[in-house]
Amino acid sequence: MEETRTGGVILYNEKLLEYDPLTEKQEGGRLSLIIDQLQKNGIWEGVVRSADIAPMKRLRDIHDPEFLNDLHRRSYSGADQLDDHTPLIKESFEIARFGAGCVLDAVDLIMSGQAERAFCLTAMPGHHAGRASFGFGSLINPIAAGAHYLTKKFALKRVAVIDLDAEHGSGTQEIFYQRKDVMTISLHEYPGVTGTGHYEELGQKGALGYNLNIPFVSGYGDREYRVCLKELVEKILAQFQPEFILLGFGSNVLIDDAKSHLRVTEEGLLNIVSQVKEMADRFCSGRILSVLEGGTPGSLMARATAQHVSLLLNNLIMSVDKVNKDELISYADWYSYAKLLKAQFKKFWKL
Repeated sequence: MEETRTGGVILYNEKLLEYDPLTEKQEGGRLSLIIDQLQKNGIWEGVVRSADIAPMKRLRDIHDPEFLNDLHRRSYSGADQLDDHTPLIKESFEIARFGAGCVLDAVDLIMSGQAERAFCLTAMPGHHAGRASFGFGSLINPIAAGAHYLTKKFALKRVAVIDLDAEHGSGTQEIFYQRKDVMTISLHEYPGVTGTGHYEELGQKGALGYNLNIPFVSGYGDREYRVCLKELVEKILAQFQPEFILLGFGSNVLIDDAKSHLRVTEEGLLNIVSQVKEMADRFCSGRILSVLEGGTPGSLMARATAQHVSLLLNNLIMSVDKVNKDELISYADWYSYAKLLKAQFKKFWKL
């Protein structure tokens, strides 16, 4: 029986919910709130697909094998946290593998033509996990697993990872820092929790210009993201010509999320995602998947994620509050900063 093609799918496994009590705030847990909101908005039934656990061989492609073995041992040791930002239960490592499995299965669905786009739920962010390092809430790196999988199984030569989370994707950067087949672009607040992500971090020799950081100061918001994507990211991708885009989605860029000092509105975040989606349509026949990264668990994150999924999968822009926010940063300030960024990136790309 021939598989039917659908516009977009959500990848999920019930095992992910076992981590939810560790992220629970007064309103509820990270995933339970998001799933409730998706169901309320009518984008769950008929859209969700159950994902398998990521095979260890796929994770060894991007993570050091002994690091993975050590993570497994630590999870089952009974420890309640790996660091101040990374709570732990015995099943944490297995749950993280299911998050990566969502991305790998989403890649298979899109590349086989069974789905056009996908959104991947995860129990925890992953972009801080490096080749042999965990931290800041991340155990393993699902988006990196998906990017490498595209180059290995499907032999793609040009894959782009665009990280929109407020925190720098330090692990993703490290994993692909020596490679030209996976371009990593991170827009984030700087300095942040990792202390990484400066615009001079451009990749190692032989891959210079394929790791791009766009660090934002506190107070940057809708306008800066919009102009940056148009003037920098879109122009660079037009030259790189990605065959697939993986998007790291974080709701922590929003004004009301206390985890950052960025000032993106809900409407602005939708516009940002719409810009990236248009790039996927233009450069890689619409092949895009989005991976849930960070954000403060609560109704704000749930609402923003549901809005994101509706736009990404169904091209529907949900009604959001239009916030008349004050511009903390003058356009002259952004213009001067953009010239600095362009001076760095012009060494490798026409801008």
